[in-house]
Formats: sequence, structure tokens, C-alpha cells
Amino acid sequence: MTSASSFQEPGGFLPPTLPSPPTSSLNSPAPAHSILPTPRSRPLKPGSSKESDFINYIEQKLLAISRRYENRFSAQLSGEENPDVEGRGYKDIGEEIQDLDPVVDVVWISGTPALQTTFLLTIALTVTTSLSSFPFTPQPVFQFLRKLDLAFSSLLRGVNVVTGEPLPGFEGGRGRLSTTEKVRMRGIVERTRVAVVEVAGKDSSLADAKNVTPCETDTEDDFNMTEDDDGEPLEDERSQRRWEMDIARVYEKTIIESGIALDTAGPGDEGWGP
Repeated sequence: MTSASSFQEPGGFLPPTLPSPPTSSLNSPAPAHSILPTPRSRPLKPGSSKESDFINYIEQKLLAISRRYENRFSAQLSGEENPDVEGRGYKDIGEEIQDLDPVVDVVWISGTPALQTTFLLTIALTVTTSLSSFPFTPQPVFQFLRKLDLAFSSLLRGVNVVTGEPLPGFEGGRGRLSTTEKVRMRGIVERTRVAVVEVAGKDSSLADAKNVTPCETDTEDDFNMTEDDDGEPLEDERSQRRWEMDIARVYEKTIIESGIALDTAGPGDEGWGP
């Protein structure tokens, strides 16, 4: 199987400190942990062996993740779990996101708009479907959705919304999303926003601060605890408000960009702008 590193050109990930995004309606900076990696300088050549290897690699990764998701239900019914990590069912959505996150990185590194759009939409739908199957743990969910939000809004604009740099594959008007892709993206985004509200509403605490997977990189300050008069620990109200704000901000950049893109597309126009 082809390794992820074979699809990455020199340059690695973006540095922690990045230039401010250009002044626009999308003026909420992304947290450092959700910054996308640096893509290839050129898209994969259609029909090439490298493109074929890339597609096979991503499809195999997504298939393995799907099997682990399904095994979650099998383990519950049988009372047993497969000791093999790759075959073991997910215990929570944080574990699933931990597997999906590097797949998003490899997809983004490909620098190929058509493949990026197709696979990222599949991944986004996977997360949306999984939300109702696990207890809601906001930290990994919001962190991952912010990353997808950056990816989708960047693809809609044809530039990295953090750095303002043009994305590979969009030169000369190429790589623009079709109206069908934009409508599908908008549909998944809106479905996800509804799903997050629903699953968060089922859990009055909004979070299980003890259930943090290794991929979650927020500091412990996000889960500061205070004590009441009896010395019992209570969740910091600031964290509670933060989760509520994050719910309202799910895919906010994509919502704005997709609205602009659809509004400016004329009849039969497959582009994302005039």
C-alpha cells in the first residue's frame, strides 16, 4: 500500500504562525491545530499511476474506517471486541476522528480540486452520520469540523482562506466547483449543523472532559474546573459558553462562501463566480 508521505512534496505543514487572512466577511481566524497542510504545487495528472495510487490509498483508508464504525455495533451485540486495533470497533467519535484526520491531510496534500472535493464531501458525510451514534464529545468534533470548514471554504474561493494563497489546480479558472458539487456541499453542511444541535441537546453537559483522545491538542485550560460551596467540582462556565458558541459557528465560513458562490452562478454556470 502506498504511504501517505509519498503524496507530500517538500515543505511539510504550514508553520504555527501564519499571516492574517485577507479582510473579508470570513474574518474568524482558524486555531493553529486546525490549519491544513501544504498541498502539492501541481495537481495529480488525470489518469496517471500516481493519481490511481492516491485514489486506492484513500479508498482503502475510508473502507477500514467504515469497518471499524460498523464493528462498534457488532461488539455491542456480542459483548466482545476484536483485539486487533484496526478491526476493533470505535468506542467514541474521537477515535473515529483520530483516523479520519490524517486522511483529510493526505487528501488536501494532493492539491487536486476534483479529488479533494469528492473525498472531503465523503468524509464530512461520514462524520455527520456518526454524530448520533456516539456520546457527544465537543472538543474533537469541533476541532475536526473547523478543519473541514477551512478546506471547503478554500475550495469554494480557490484560495487558502488562511493565507490568501491561490490553491493548485485553480489557475486560469480551472478547478472550479460545479453547481452540483456546491449544492451537495451546502446540503451536507446544513445537515451537519442540525445534527450537532440535536446531539448536543441530548447531553446537557455538552462534554465529557475525561474522554479526550490523543488527537485533541487543546490545552487543559479549556477544561478548567471550579468548586461550589460544598467543594464539589463544576465545569467552568466559560467552557460551556465556548461549546455553545462553537455550535453556532459550525461550518460558518462554508455557509457564507457557498451562499456567495450559488448566488453569483448564472443559469447553466458551472463555476463559482461571475
